[in-house]
This record gives sequence, C-alpha cells and structure tokens, in this order.
Amino acid sequence: MRLLPCLLCTLSSAVALAVAASVVPLPARAAPAAKPAPGAPSKLKPIDQALYITRNGIKSADFHARGMAYRALAWDKGNKEAWQLLKDGATDPQWVVRRGVAEAMFKLKVPQWTQVVHEGLGLPVLNPYEVLPVLDEFPDKDAFAVLAETLGDKELDQKQQDRIGSALVGRNRPNLGDFLKFALASKDALVVQSAQRMVVRLDPVLQGKALDIVAKAQPQNDALVKALLDIAAAADDRVGAAFLQSLKPKDTALQARLLTVRALHGDRGVGQALVASCAVQQGKEQLECLAAYKRVADKRDADALKSIIAKGGTHELLFAAYELIARMGDRSMASQAQHLAESTDTDMRATGVFYLGWVGGVGRISEMHEYLDDGIAAVRVAAGRVLGYIASPISVAPLRDRLDRETEERVKIELIRALAAIKHKDAYQGLMFYTREKDNDVRRIVVRALAESGDVQARQGLQNALNDNDPRIRAEAVRGFLLSDPAKSVDVWKRMVKKLPRGTVIDLTREMTTTMTGFLELALLGLGNDDDGTALREEALLALHLLPQEEPILLDKVLNTTEDEDLRIRVLRQLVELQPAKVGVQVKSLALASPTRVRVAATRLLTKLKGDKEAGEILVKLLDETDERVRIAAALTLLGG
Repeated sequence: MRLLPCLLCTLSSAVALAVAASVVPLPARAAPAAKPAPGAPSKLKPIDQALYITRNGIKSADFHARGMAYRALAWDKGNKEAWQLLKDGATDPQWVVRRGVAEAMFKLKVPQWTQVVHEGLGLPVLNPYEVLPVLDEFPDKDAFAVLAETLGDKELDQKQQDRIGSALVGRNRPNLGDFLKFALASKDALVVQSAQRMVVRLDPVLQGKALDIVAKAQPQNDALVKALLDIAAAADDRVGAAFLQSLKPKDTALQARLLTVRALHGDRGVGQALVASCAVQQGKEQLECLAAYKRVADKRDADALKSIIAKGGTHELLFAAYELIARMGDRSMASQAQHLAESTDTDMRATGVFYLGWVGGVGRISEMHEYLDDGIAAVRVAAGRVLGYIASPISVAPLRDRLDRETEERVKIELIRALAAIKHKDAYQGLMFYTREKDNDVRRIVVRALAESGDVQARQGLQNALNDNDPRIRAEAVRGFLLSDPAKSVDVWKRMVKKLPRGTVIDLTREMTTTMTGFLELALLGLGNDDDGTALREEALLALHLLPQEEPILLDKVLNTTEDEDLRIRVLRQLVELQPAKVGVQVKSLALASPTRVRVAATRLLTKLKGDKEAGEILVKLLDETDERVRIAAALTLLGG
C-alpha cells in the first residue's frame, strides 16, 4: 500500500505545519496587515476577510476548523504557499484535517488526493464510516476509482477490505449499486472478490435498487447468480425480489433454482416453466420445486401435474402433486383419490384423504375430525392441513384435543398451523400454549395469528414473544401490539425498536402507512448514537420517503425537538433537499444560535437558500463570529467551498 509520511510522527508534523503556516502572505488586494479581533468592524472586503480567516485557520488548534481551512486553499488563488501547505497537511494526525486536504487537492486537480483517501481507508485505526463521507464530495467516476484502487491494494488484508465493504453497504448511498457494478467488472481479482463479498451483505428490503443494478450488470455470472438466489431465498416471501427477473444463469441447476425462488416470491410468470422443471427434477429438489409452485399455481397447468402423477414416484411426491391439483379445485382425480384413501398401502392413504377433504370442503369436515385420530401420522397431517384450509370454528375443539395427545412433532406442527388459520377467540386461546415451540417457523405462524387476532387475551402471547430469540418473531409481536393495543404499543415500540431485524421499520411503514408516523418520530428521537441506533435512524429516515406528505412535517418537528446534534444535522440536510425555501428560516436561525457543530452545518447550508438576501448577509456577519469553527465555516462557504 502506498503510504504518506508516517502519521505517528505527530510532533515533527505539527512543527512543520506551524512553520509553513506562519509565513502565509495576504493577497495583493488586502489592505491591513493585521486582522481586528473577531466581532470588531473590519475594513476588508468580505472575500478578502474570508481569505484572511481561512489562512489563519490553518494554524488552528481545532482540527475541524483546520480541515475547513485547508479545503479553502482550493479557492485561495493568490496563495503561492498552497501546494507546500497541502503537502504538510497531508501528514496531519487528524483525519478530518486530511479530508480537507484531499478535497482541496481534488479541486485543484492534484492527483495526490487519491493517495490521501487511499491511506485513510487503509488505516485500521480509522473507522471507514469516518473516511467514506469524503467521497460524497467527488463525482462517482473518481470516487469509484479510488475505492477500487484501495480494495485492490495487495498490502491491505481481507479484514480491512471487509470493514470498508461493510461500511459501504451500511451507508447505503444511492450510488452503491453503480459502484458494485463498476467493481464487479474490474480486471483486478481482489476488487471483484471484495465486491462479491459486499453483494452477499445486501438486504432486499433496504437495497433492492442495488441488487437490481447488480443483476442487470452480470445476469449470466453464475457465481453472482448463486449469491443473489441465496439472498432472495433467505428473504421473507412477502419481500419483492424484482432483481430475479434479470438473471439468466448458464448452469442448468441454477436455472431450475431460479424458477423455484421466483415462484417463492410470487412471480406468476414462471408457472408453466416451473411445472416443466419439476417434471424433470428428482428427489429433494423436485419436492422443493412443487412446494414453491403452490405460490403460483394455475388451473391451466393441471395436465402437466397429472403427467407427473402418471409417472409414479415416492408417496411424498404423489402427495405434493395431488395437493396442488386439489388446490386448483380440479375434481377429476376424485376416483383415484378414493382408491388411495381405501388402499392397504398406508403410505398412500394420506394422499387420498387430503385430496378428498380439500375438494369436498365443509362436507367432509366430520371425516377430517375422525382422521385426526388415525394411527398413521401422515393421515393426521393431511387432515390437519384440510381443516386449516376450511378454517371452521367447529374444528377448534378437535384440533386442541388432538394437540394435547399428539406425540409426533411433524403432526403437531401441522395442527398448530391449522389452529392458527382459524379466526376465532377459542383458537387464539389455544395458540397461547405454543408461543414457545422449538420450531422457529411455527412460533412465527403462532405469533402472527395472535398479532392479527385483535383478541385481548392474545396479548399475553405477544408479550412472551417479545423476548423470543428469533428477531423475526419479535418483529411479529411488535406488529401485533401496533395493530391492536394502542395503550401499550408506544412503550413496546420504545423498548423493542432496536431489537428488530433490519428492514422491519420499512416493512411496517409500507403496511400501515400514516399509522406509523408517530412511531417513526419515536424511532428518530429515542435511538441514540451507537451503531444499532444510527443504522435504525437511517432506516427510519428511509421509511419516511414512503410518506411523502408527512415526511417534511415530521422532519421539521424532529428538528425542533431533538437535542441530538447528529440527528439535527442529518434532518436539517434532508429538509433542505426537500423544501429549501420553507426551511430557510430554521437554517438561518440555527446558523446564528445553536451548538457549534449544528451552527457549522447550518452555515454550510446557507448557500442552498437561493435568492435569499438575508442568508448572504448572515454569512458575511458570521465572518466576525467569535467561535472560530463557525467563522472558518462561513469563510469557506463564502469562498465557494
């Protein structure tokens, strides 16, 4: 890795910096040789005053001020010492100072800016989250090039590469997908490998756009296709996965898996192709294929399913095929099903029982109740599945009775699923006993049923689920309180929001829309600045985009409520992007009176208030500000930086 002079030589660097900065000349047009004390009247023109302030700022003990002063060198056209000052600044021990140096170098078209950023990203002592914001100041072409140069550095260990990649994914900037496309096309194997490790970290809820760009960029890259299929397969089936439609793998097995995963996400366009694929697959893959087909089943494919039955196969395969035909409402297999139900082949009886029960509906409900006590476990599974489909309250008592006596785990799971499908208070009371089942998927089904019940007694089950080890189940419990318990939902939300899996806040906002406005406000105001809090805050701000009418109103409220400086700055910037004219009063007010960091951010935003004469006057006034950091921020902004 290319290194600048050692940053650990702090003392010698500081001396060199002081010597270089102490001989800074004033531009020829500047009149006085000394600057009046801050706040005193000045005879300098604002531009000359700004130059004076930034030149002296290079000697500042405040490294944030020093960084802005270095950045201002790009606009200090008369400074013959600028290049030497930038070289000295590149060895400063503080990253925020070197960031200002890099930004000035870039503006001046000095290629060494890449070296400064490269070193910052490569240092293990620096958090990449601190360094990456500098790239937001540069065009994508230049930012991508320096990122690729860093990730391709052979002296950089994989741990540091992964730290950078994790931060890039975590920041989730709009150009993330474009960078991954750029990196995956690199001729450097290290860069490609780093990009591939980043891809597997992408979240389909938060980063669907990036996934779509990656899929379209390399639709036939089988290694990449496999990674994207793994992401989609692991995602909740309610989450959209439009990026799958762009994939065109060359490997036959991946082609088959692509059809299966697309079906799991409800893509009905793959129905016929999926049935054809199921017909030629074998074993476990064939059963997974038929299970996925349930999501996209179409009556027009019944004949293809019957051809699978005609070929014969295991009882699991025949059960899956008969189940699909029954779900289509096709009654043409009734005689064959009756024969199976009466067969001496015990493995096949379940198939006949299921088919007859499903197509017979309520008319067969009494028979299904009797089959719950059948000696063959598969038959009890079939009866439970049919009763869940019919979902009649009269089945609650037989199901609960059988559950009390059931010893087979797979049967127990099916009976719980059936009970969860019945919308009745007696069913909810029965489900309360199963919020601690071993199977995560079963617990999730139980908690979701309790969440949607609205039943007061079900809330104890939701309360238990708040402490579940599976974050998805905790999310279902929180959703239940939000849906049905206004009195307690606020307390639950405050306590649990940081324990929810990523994407839950967006999911809930998409589902409940304006109901979530107050909860988003609580999320923004009460998360704190640790890594989890910061990540969720960004997600809450992203979720607000789903509520375009409420977004500026809520952001304005948060801006005027929070004392968190990081949040105020983040919200202020977002408001300026949304409606600069309306937020102008707050920007000017915060630039004049607020904590230093907020004042600096507001000062830097004053130029966003196009045509606001008062904003320009405030900027000039701040040149006499006693707070050095604010004074230098105003000078830099006035110069155009």
